Amino acid sequence: MSADKVKIIIDGKTVETRAGQTILEAASEAGIYIPHLCYHKDLTPGGHCRVCTVKVNGKPINACTMVVGEGMVI
Repeated sequence: MSADKVKIIIDGKTVETRAGQTILEAASEAGIYIPHLCYHKDLTPGGHCRVCTVKVNGKPINACTMVVGEGMVI
């Protein structure tokens, strides 16, 4: 696997995505919908509405602001 790629697991599905992406971006590219209100690709995400909250390794995290990391379980 390339250094600019990471593997994560979303709802039991292994997803290979680009390093530096947010969970929301990675999920969207993999065809996995995470509900969200504030996110727009041309704006900086603020994480204020918390609609996109997911559990990462058991802890609640905003998907629009958290960058993916190798081995994350979401």
